[in-house]
Amino acid sequence: MVSKHYNELLLKQEELQQYLLQIEELATVQERKRIAREIHDSLGNALTSLNIQMQTALKLWHIDPFEAERFLTAAQKLGVVAIHEVRQSVYALRTNDVQEQSLQELVTFVVNNFHQTTGILPSTSISLSAPLPIKVVTTIYRIVQESLTNICKYAQATKVQIIVDANSNNVLLVIRDNGKGFSLSEKKTGFGIQGIKERVTALQGNFNIETEPGGGCKITVKLPLIEPSILETKTSKNLPESTTTLANQLNNLSNKESFICQCERNLAELIGPIASFLVQKAIKNNPYASCTELVKFLAAEISNPQKAQKFQQILLSNFN
Repeated sequence: MVSKHYNELLLKQEELQQYLLQIEELATVQERKRIAREIHDSLGNALTSLNIQMQTALKLWHIDPFEAERFLTAAQKLGVVAIHEVRQSVYALRTNDVQEQSLQELVTFVVNNFHQTTGILPSTSISLSAPLPIKVVTTIYRIVQESLTNICKYAQATKVQIIVDANSNNVLLVIRDNGKGFSLSEKKTGFGIQGIKERVTALQGNFNIETEPGGGCKITVKLPLIEPSILETKTSKNLPESTTTLANQLNNLSNKESFICQCERNLAELIGPIASFLVQKAIKNNPYASCTELVKFLAAEISNPQKAQKFQQILLSNFN
């Protein structure tokens, strides 16, 4: 009997080690993606602008040396910006502190850089009812930065408009240009657009792009500013719990992520950081389970029976 329990403990330990390794691997992948976005959005944009200035200076060198010198001076300033971005990226990797700057200051900085590079001064309208969360400010700033870089490289635009309008519930960002546009069915979105989508998705926002050849381009981003109340919208009471799958229930909830996050948060309080992995694993392995069944699957991971029962009561009371 003792030998049997010992072997079971060894198996559980090995399984736990595998879980921890997978969590570490997932965390590493997410961190790599974040670093890649930061490098692309900061240093990549500065170097792109610098390259454009250098190319223009070379073309003008034998035609108008004075004008070429002006572009070289601008390139030198952009080189300083690039060095600053490298230092900021290294600093960001060494600390979690975020330098707080207003959205107006950040947008003004990137707009002035765009004006210096292209000669086009975008029209900007920023209407905020209150200061935005720093993560929202950073996301909007990076999206504006990436969009202006794409316009600079590809659009051949003469007019650019940037609108930021926020209320107590959400913030709307619109970036529009009158450039040559492109066909969405043929254009392969690059890493820049992918990075924008990832940033918007991370904040549970909506991203949309409208463009056609010769018709310019319009990017619309909508980011929520408040967390929805947990399970605010309930599933139909006419359907028995056993016949309503987890997928159907959560698809009918406007705040489906809140329920999953609450499961992860409550479970983490009892068993630690492995909770997130166990929740995702339970959903993946039981896609047709009901919400009640999901909670029971997770409760089975808690070794203390009293704590497991309390875990179920809390989540199911909120759900029902």
